[in-house]
Amino acid sequence: MNAPATTPAAHHPEAPAFNTDTNCTGRHADPSLSLGMIGNCAFSALVDGRGRIVWCCLPRYDADPVFNALLDSSENGGHFSIEVEDLAKSTQWYEPNTAILRTRLYDKHGHCLEITDFCPRFFRLGRYFRPLTLVRRIRPVRGAPRVRVTVAPRFNWG
Repeated sequence: MNAPATTPAAHHPEAPAFNTDTNCTGRHADPSLSLGMIGNCAFSALVDGRGRIVWCCLPRYDADPVFNALLDSSENGGHFSIEVEDLAKSTQWYEPNTAILRTRLYDKHGHCLEITDFCPRFFRLGRYFRPLTLVRRIRPVRGAPRVRVTVAPRFNWG
């Protein structure tokens, strides 16, 4: 998949205050640090404007990063990518009053894919549960975009 030409991304009509429009140039994390954060108070992850998890330390905040493409932009950087072939633009926003992050990826043919990212946290039996779980839901919004999912964790980094 080649990097698309610079194209301004459309603002999603449902997007609240936080929004990241990405022109989708380059292969690795956006140096502007325009990143979304998902987490559940036990661990967290940073998601770039193209829906790539570029930083995540597991199983805790102070552990070694499993996904580290934010700081290691070489092919050795760990990441969890959901890529659309012929990507043209992307939009990113949080669901109102939640830590649920949505990213829409649009290709040059008018197809659209939505990624929903979150880490569950819930109250049950008198306490909060924060499972070591990262949810990434992928659904087509329009057409049938061609998708490639890459899970490339790295260990013992740094």
